[in-house]
Formats: sequence, structure tokens, C-alpha cells
Amino acid sequence: MISKDDFKHNNICVDGLDWHWVEIGTGHPVVLLHGIPESWACWKYQMPTLAKQFRVIALDLKGYGQSGKPDGDYTGSTVAAEILAMLDQIGVDTFHVAGHDWGVMVADNIINIAPNRVTRYVRCSLSLHNYDPRNSLHHQWNGQNPELATQLMRNSDAYVRVWFDSSCKQETKPSEEDIRMIIDEFSYPGIAESVPRYFRDTRKSVPVDYSKFTMPILYIHGEHDPRQPIEYARGMEEHLPGLQAILVLDCGHFSTLERPQDVTNAMMWFFHSMLGAGLPIFDRSRHYGLPTKPVGVVENWGVNPGMKHQNTPT
Repeated sequence: MISKDDFKHNNICVDGLDWHWVEIGTGHPVVLLHGIPESWACWKYQMPTLAKQFRVIALDLKGYGQSGKPDGDYTGSTVAAEILAMLDQIGVDTFHVAGHDWGVMVADNIINIAPNRVTRYVRCSLSLHNYDPRNSLHHQWNGQNPELATQLMRNSDAYVRVWFDSSCKQETKPSEEDIRMIIDEFSYPGIAESVPRYFRDTRKSVPVDYSKFTMPILYIHGEHDPRQPIEYARGMEEHLPGLQAILVLDCGHFSTLERPQDVTNAMMWFFHSMLGAGLPIFDRSRHYGLPTKPVGVVENWGVNPGMKHQNTPT
């Protein structure tokens, strides 16, 4: 049986940049990218199950955890290119990718650079075509005041708790043990100086061409995310050609920790092409009238291919 005890911590330096990641399992690679204020441990509940089938690679993003924290360019396009170089060094060519929060921003840029390397994509808790800056005032403030943001982030205990107290559904808020681990991972020297650079540089990133996103995509959205209203999920299928479903979960922003089993199941089923629209996990998605199956035409590979079915190409 695979468990958290099998997690292997790894380090490598690529082009002068230090990377730390946690790896478990063998098979087709699954690359996991966290957001703020987290680390590789964002995915700790999903990793043992995914590792039964896949080589699971959970990174500390540049500027976070035990990865390097140099000054310089923190645009999504640059960080994405650096991750691709790191993956080259550890023998990863094509891979599934999952991103949460700012990890989505990095994953989007990875696909923009190298769409043919990403085989499936799980996109969690980040706006796409709909975005109201009044819902995320910290984006502007951190970007305009990186030095002041650093002062706040230096008190990792208070900073992390503000994030989770204000962003989770209270009934699904992670345990104190989980919160303590997040605080510890956000306490490495240099994080407080590095993380604000993402906000500072975000508008300098190369624009993403979403027409490249033709691989199968699952979007996961927290129903009670205070910064990501459900309106952000409406119409997403018009911008992501490969979108197969939008999964709304009864939680806040930190879905991987608030609804760990639902996220684990959804990822495992999606990576096996078994995420059927009728599953109870899609109850909230159906309630909001959001897509639970591909909107585009899908080839008929059924047991009776001679019959003409709805959504079958002619």
C-alpha cells in the first residue's frame, strides 16, 4: 500500500535555480503546482492515490518552500519555462498537470509554451475570462506594495491564518495540523521577499493563447470561494476547447484540503477518462447549469457504432 511515508524529497539545480519537489509512484508523470500561501503539500492528500497509477511530482514553486528564491523575473511565462527546463532534467517529457490558485497561472503558461507536452489538465480555483479585481484586492495591493507585502508575509503564522480564515468554508476548513504544516512550509527564509514578486510581475507575462488548450481539461471550483464567485465558472467552455467538465464542490478556495477525497476521486477518474456526467460528485455543477461533459463533438466508439446518436459526427 502506498502512503505518505513513501514520499521522497528531491533537489536539483537547473540553470542556477534550485528546485525542491516531492515524488511518489511510477507511471505516466503527473505534475502538481500549488498556489499562495502553500507548497508541495497542497496535494498531500491526493498524492498516495494518484501514485497507485502515476509518477507524481509535487513541486515547490520558485520562491516557495525549499526551492530557490532568487531576485529577478517572476512572470508566469518565465517560471513556466524554468519548470519545463527542470522537468527535462528529471526525464519528464509529456505529463498530466494540475494547478491550484497561482499554480494555475503557471500551468496555463506551461501549456502556452509547450501544449504538446501536456496530456491532461486539472485547473483549480482560478478565474479565466471573468475576473472582477474588487473580489481580489490583494492582487493590486501586493503588486503595488511588494515591500509592505513582504513585511506581512514575514509573520507566516498570522499571514497563513488570515488566508485560511477568510478563504475557506468554515465547516470544511483544514485541521490545525494541516494549518501548522502550511505555516511551517511558508516559513523558509526568503519566501516573504520572493512571493510578492509574482504579484509585482504578473502583468509583464506573455499573454496566453487559450486556443492551444485542446487537451482534456477538468475545472474544479469551490462553491463558497469568497474571491471566486460562481459567475467566474460560467462560459468557461467557450474559452477552453478541451474543457470536459466543471466540478463545483461544497467548499471554499482551498479545495484540495477542504474536500480532499472529492478532489482525489475526480482527478483519478478524470485521468482514467471515467469522469461520467451522471456521477453524484457533479450534483452542485448540475444545480448551477454548468457543463458536466464535453460540449464539443466526440467520436462514437460505442458498442453499436452503426447507430446515429446525439453528439455523433456525421
